[in-house]
This record gives sequence, structure tokens and C-alpha cells, in this order.
Amino acid sequence: MTNSYTTPELSPDELTLHLIASGIIKLCETIKNGKAPTLPYPKELQRSLDRLVLLCLRQGKTPPQSLPDLLFWCRQPLAEWPLQLPENAGKADKLLNGQIPTNICDEWAIAGADVEAELTQKQLLLNVMQICKSVEAPDSYAAFRHLLISKPVLTEFEFLQQCAEPLLTRLEEQIRAAYEPAPESCAVNGDFYCCSNCGNIMFRTEKGNLICAEERCRAKGVSEQGKAFPQKQQVLWLKRGLRRFIAAPGRAELRLAESLEKLGKSRLKVELWPNFDSYDLRIVFNDGEAWAVDVKDWADPFLLGNKVKQQNPQIPNTPPWKQGYFVFPDDRREQRSDYLRAFSNQCPLPKYIKAKFESDFIKDVRNKLRRNK
Repeated sequence: MTNSYTTPELSPDELTLHLIASGIIKLCETIKNGKAPTLPYPKELQRSLDRLVLLCLRQGKTPPQSLPDLLFWCRQPLAEWPLQLPENAGKADKLLNGQIPTNICDEWAIAGADVEAELTQKQLLLNVMQICKSVEAPDSYAAFRHLLISKPVLTEFEFLQQCAEPLLTRLEEQIRAAYEPAPESCAVNGDFYCCSNCGNIMFRTEKGNLICAEERCRAKGVSEQGKAFPQKQQVLWLKRGLRRFIAAPGRAELRLAESLEKLGKSRLKVELWPNFDSYDLRIVFNDGEAWAVDVKDWADPFLLGNKVKQQNPQIPNTPPWKQGYFVFPDDRREQRSDYLRAFSNQCPLPKYIKAKFESDFIKDVRNKLRRNK
């Protein structure tokens, strides 16, 4: 959160894709509850359509004829688009899965710093951080992060209960800003059903099946229902940007912290979000050596590498550490076998920072513990 960013350098075709993705996300926000899109469409979509039409005409190819036609294109693999994208970019990726923006769409949408500055999670977390720093309450900041990760869905009563927690009482306004009313279109016979895996709201497809709103669960075929919330209880849902860029990687952060604590027991100390989120985890071994971990959970390693390359520093050195790691959830390797190569090609790392998948990082920790015996 404390890293500064340089202005990203996007090629003309990358900028076009960035504008399309940004427009899709904004359009998605305007058509909640099953409402049909209304004019005017987001300006990013019109700008990107104009750019794409001009590109197609220059190449002698048939362009999309309208904004609805452009949305049809968004359901096709990027390899079929007349765009010159970097070699490491995912050419089989799509921006839309039916009516749902994909994770790739989210990631292309924040490929430009101008859009990232508008995203809910950036300003909200900075605000929370400032409040907690002003009263020297790092535990309150950590409690806020835990809430967003572990409680993507709340009833109004549960919301009030959370705000009454001692560590969260000063953050009621910020907690309110993190959530919004659950979309009425997701209710089934007066109830909202949550995914048994991630806790997010499920919705019914045209075939009548319940599927999770989270792309990772859909890809794994998770369809088991978890907790149900009666619609009359005023159900709240974490906002999209926070679900995607805070709660999703946060689940990996908590999982990793739990694994490390079990592995190290008394031989290492694990701290989540040290120094108000300088990085995600700080590990201190019994010989005093510290490692810094920044968990990254992006579908596209090229876009992730481009974003990390903009960070200065890549991993802050406060509190200090000797070895740094970017750690990716294991299932990203299953989704794309060249994930590490694509990330490293886009963002070469200094020797004191490594990029590893979750299980491989755990092996490094285990080896370090053996050496310390």
C-alpha cells in the first residue's frame, strides 16, 4: 500500500484494451440488479470503440459496428482481436464471461494509474491507514483487513456488531464505505446464498444453476452452497474492487500465515501487514534473519509484472528484511504453466527478491528452518 508508482507506459493497442476493460467495469457497476444498460455508455467504451474501428480499417478488417457488438467481441479470446499485444500477454483470455467481467478484465482496467486512483480499495485503505496511524493502532488496521477478507457478506445487524468490536469502533464509516447492498438479482426465493469455498454471493444462471460470483470458484467447479441470508435482513456485499484486489489475495495471505505458523511453531515469528501494510507478511527466524513477503494474486503474469515494475521500491524495506519474495497462489501455475517465466520476463528482479509459488516458498522456509537447527 505504501509503494509509489511511476506512470505506466502502454502501447497504443494496450491503451485501447485498457480503455475497453475500464469501460466494461464501469458499465457493470451501472447495470446491477439485472437492469439493462442505458445511454450514455461509459465514455471509455466509446473512446475505445473509436480507436478499435480506426485500427480495423487500417488493417482492412471488419470493425465492431456498435457498442453492443464490441461487448460481443469481449467474449472472444484476445488472440482473435486485431491488437498487437506483448508476447507474454494471455492471448486466450477474454474480458467477459457471459455478462460477467473476468479477472483479466479487472487487471487490464487498472493497467493505467489514472484508473487505479479511482478504485475504491486504494482510497479507502489509505484513509483507514491514516486513521489507525494517527492513534498508533496497527491492530485496528489488521482487524479491518481481516474483516474484509473473512466477511465478504454481512447482514445489517452483523455490520453493526462488527462496528462495535473494540478494534473497529473508530472505523465504522470506513466499514460502511467498503460494503454495498447485495444485488437483488442474486436473491433466490427471498434468500441470498453464499459460496461454501470463499463466502461470496452465488447467483442463478439461465439454466437454473447456482454459481459463485468469484471466477476462481467457477473455474474449480465449486457449486456447493454455504450460508444463506434472508433478503429481508438487508444483506451487504463487499464492493467489487475490494473483493478482487483485497479479499481474494487476502485469503492467500491468511492461508500462508497459518501454514507458516504451523511449520515454524516457536522457531519463527510471522507478522501480517507489518508497519501498516508495508508488505503482506514479515517472517523472522530464530537466528534473527527476516524475510518480506508480498502475495500477488493476478490471473495475467504480464500485467502483474508490469505493475510490479512500476513500484518503487518493489518491496519496501521498513521494517527491514534480508530476503524478499513475491508469492503467487499455486493454482495460478495450474492455470498458466509459464506464469513465472512471463512475470520474470516482464519484471526482472534483483537477486535479493525471488518470485515463487506458494508451495515452493513454503519449501524455502522449511529448508531455512533445517539449516538453523
